Amino acid sequence: MTTLEIFITAVALSIDASVCSVIYGKKQTSSESRLSHALSMAFTFGFFQFLMPMIGFKCGESIIGLIDEYDHWLAFILLACVSFNMLKESIQGESQEARHINFFILLSLGIATSIDALAVGFSLGLTSNPRILYSSLVIGLVCFTVSFVSFMAGQQLSKFRKLDRVLNLLGAITLFLIGVNILHEHGVF
Repeated sequence: MTTLEIFITAVALSIDASVCSVIYGKKQTSSESRLSHALSMAFTFGFFQFLMPMIGFKCGESIIGLIDEYDHWLAFILLACVSFNMLKESIQGESQEARHINFFILLSLGIATSIDALAVGFSLGLTSNPRILYSSLVIGLVCFTVSFVSFMAGQQLSKFRKLDRVLNLLGAITLFLIGVNILHEHGVF
């Protein structure tokens, strides 16, 4: 993957974390508490978005020899599944309400929003991408930044209800096109 593709993937993977950050950022709190919550949430999301692609990569890399003939199809299918899930979320537009942020909720949100990154890492492992550490760092840092900004802007962004739908739709299209590009790079078309 090129640096631009990694960056675009990172932005697409950050959408779920961004939406959660906006939802929790809607709450009225003191400036000190707000900054603390924003940093906690951004660090958690960024950390899991960094970690999950590496775990997925190792899993994908470990079975590459067994599925070498059709690895590109598996990578495409995984990215397409993630893409269709994001598309479904953009169409359904599920209303989400913020609860009090505690360690368990933060941990749960960090894992839940990074499952897509695990699948992307697995796909990268199937393509033998030697830049997994770089890719994971970019994904984690982009997610940290997007989550922090989203949390801090939550009160203003929450006024635009359709924003999360549009972002999920753009993320879905982006990940699907990356999957199509993997097929193209393997000479499928």
